[in-house]
Amino acid sequence: MTFPAQFNLADLDGSNGFVLNGIDEGDRSGASVNGVGDINGDGIDDLIIGAYGADPNGNYSGESYVVFGSDQGFGASLDLSDLDGSNGFVINGIDESDVSGVSVSGAGDINGDGIDDLIIGAPGADPNGNYSGESYVVFGRDQGFGASLNLSDLDGSNGFVINGIDAFDQSSFSVSGAGDINGDGIDDLIIGANRADPNGDFSGQSYVVFGSNQGFTASLNLSNLDGSNGFVLNGIDEFDQSGRSVSGAGDINGDGIDDLIIGALGADPNGDFSGESYVVFGSDQGFGASMNLSDLDGSNGFVINGIDASDQSGRSVSGVEDINGDGIDDLIIGATYAAPNGDVSGESYVVFGSNQGFATSLNLSDLDGSNGFILNGIDEGDSSGRSVSGAGDINGDGVNDLLIGAAGNASGGTFAGESYVVFGRAPLPQVSLVATDADAAEAGTDPGTFTVTRTGLTTTPLTVAYTVATSSTATSGDDFIALTDFIEIPAGQASITFDLTPINDNQVEGTETVTVELTDTVDYELDSMATRDTVTIADDVVVVAIPDFTPFDDDFTGTAGRDVAFALAGNDIVRGLGGSDRLAGEAGNDRLFGGDDNDRLLGGDDNDTAIGSTGDDRLLGGTGNDRLVGNTGTDRLVGGDGVDTLLGGSDGDTLIGGAGNDRLLGAGGNDLMRGNLDVDVLNGGAGNDRMLGGAGNDTLNGQGGDDALRGGAGSDVLRGGAGNDRIAGELGDDLIETGGGRDRIVIRSGQGFDRVTDFTDGQDRIVLGGINFGQLSIQQRNDDVLISKENERLLLLQNTNVGDISAADFA
Repeated sequence: MTFPAQFNLADLDGSNGFVLNGIDEGDRSGASVNGVGDINGDGIDDLIIGAYGADPNGNYSGESYVVFGSDQGFGASLDLSDLDGSNGFVINGIDESDVSGVSVSGAGDINGDGIDDLIIGAPGADPNGNYSGESYVVFGRDQGFGASLNLSDLDGSNGFVINGIDAFDQSSFSVSGAGDINGDGIDDLIIGANRADPNGDFSGQSYVVFGSNQGFTASLNLSNLDGSNGFVLNGIDEFDQSGRSVSGAGDINGDGIDDLIIGALGADPNGDFSGESYVVFGSDQGFGASMNLSDLDGSNGFVINGIDASDQSGRSVSGVEDINGDGIDDLIIGATYAAPNGDVSGESYVVFGSNQGFATSLNLSDLDGSNGFILNGIDEGDSSGRSVSGAGDINGDGVNDLLIGAAGNASGGTFAGESYVVFGRAPLPQVSLVATDADAAEAGTDPGTFTVTRTGLTTTPLTVAYTVATSSTATSGDDFIALTDFIEIPAGQASITFDLTPINDNQVEGTETVTVELTDTVDYELDSMATRDTVTIADDVVVVAIPDFTPFDDDFTGTAGRDVAFALAGNDIVRGLGGSDRLAGEAGNDRLFGGDDNDRLLGGDDNDTAIGSTGDDRLLGGTGNDRLVGNTGTDRLVGGDGVDTLLGGSDGDTLIGGAGNDRLLGAGGNDLMRGNLDVDVLNGGAGNDRMLGGAGNDTLNGQGGDDALRGGAGSDVLRGGAGNDRIAGELGDDLIETGGGRDRIVIRSGQGFDRVTDFTDGQDRIVLGGINFGQLSIQQRNDDVLISKENERLLLLQNTNVGDISAADFA
């Protein structure tokens, strides 16, 4: 189903949604609504509607209505008075003025029985004084419900009551499921009491109640929370009204444990009532009986500051799951009195989650698209952001969406209101192509293979277009089975392969090539390092003269065609000239010259020299101290055993050192270089090179271009050189010189203690692999900055002032 830009609720007809009609005048049905998961265990999600003005047990005792989901369809409207236990049920408040249903929410599975539960707030209830407030947890069940449930009948088996602490606290003014915030595998919940007084009048409190599979009694007093069954979160200052809105936030810091968010619309970080919100991180290490929100420091949560006086940022808060497709949950904050387009037009703020850590505070004015974004209300008086929520994946694109309410919008009449669905959007996936089997044979039983890989969103199918490059020497339909020009990566998969199948014939053709290159579309971006690759087709009819060699020093020059030469023992000189030649020096100190076309040169034993010339050549040194030169073309050079020197040439080459202390020189092009064993020196040269030192104490010099340097094992020296480089020392204690450009230094726990000689604040950044910023200790050590995690030293920034290092220096 597609959606128009605007949708009138009057057009709901049962096929596109339906209307739920309240029962009596003044009930205020729909003052609060929420999804509750699957509360009746039929596999379909259900919903709840609050009507705090209903009068089942006195004026404003309140009602709530659970409507069951169904796969049998709905009519255009449903009267809530028709709920009969089969399609939903009514939940009756207890006493006059309780205003039960002023807040309603799903609670997850708080009793661990595998069925979702719900929570209802009644801030006007009087368990411990006027307006101390009560909350009611109703357990889901797969044994059915009657047409109605009285909250006074909750007895611990079907749910339980949660009593507020003091008169006028208004406990349960907001309620929400919190996910699993203590990491015990059972969902928890959060309750706000915005008028509680822990730090002055109306400073506000919030209460986390832990779920349990050990059962609950008929009631729980919030004053009895002690860290084992939940904990209290104290607001900071007088009149902050912390807890006016509360919500689960999903896992916003990517540590695998759910977090929560609390709004305080009356806080004053940037003027009276500019508002604050507080993200509190979940933890499996336990909580004390109480936490002061003033103690949030980036490691246990962080503060989000509103922008302008009277904005009332934090009036509404919610988790929105993952709206930007990065795999980490995000959140939304409403500021209904903000004035981007006139007084009280309203703003909403989406803050992206991150596994790279958070600073102690975040100013909403600093949202720039990379860390979140702002949604501006349309017209004066709209009150956009008065209510905000995640909406799940409403358009089925694999990315979650969000919902914003604007109760004051007058497009349909005075205070008719509007709601806005904002679709989530993941960054375009990045697509690459490599020949994972670059050798094919004409007999057709040995095809080549290309692999197309995407990074990013994988939840939906992706069609990738490609073409056969004009530089290919093989002909489609004659030399290989024609390709389709596109391939689909199925939903849930990151990659897919397709074959290049040669067609057998009796012609003597020599070696042919098929180069496939990706085609750009609006559905993805191309990986600039891997957009094309080549499969070589070997002819199965080989008519070549194999010269006679002696065990002595031979000198052989081949033909303009394809030559095959095995030089035997002795110090031989073998020249291929034209054609795709296969030249093997075997024993002795040999010199092999490939000439034109795509040659294979094998040095064999002893100290050999192999020079490829033009074409895409493959050079293998074998044993001994060899010298391999690719020259032009996309070459593959493998040193083998011994102390080898490999020079790639002008194009994008692959250089692999092997055993021994090797020297690899990439020269031009975007090269892939691997030192492998022992103590190697890798020089990237021009181009965007990828370099891996491997085992041993290696030296990697990126030189020109935007290079990726990985030290591997051993104590390595890594120099980025010019360009924007990514440098990872990996195992061992490494020395890093970033050089020019905007460089990224990667650190991980358990990979040694690295030193950076020339870190430039504001230009270079530190990439945290599997570490949160809040876990780091950053200290001055003489002229240097030491970065540690607990007792593990990770990185030393030489000649750097600790005052210059902040969360902005980390990625």
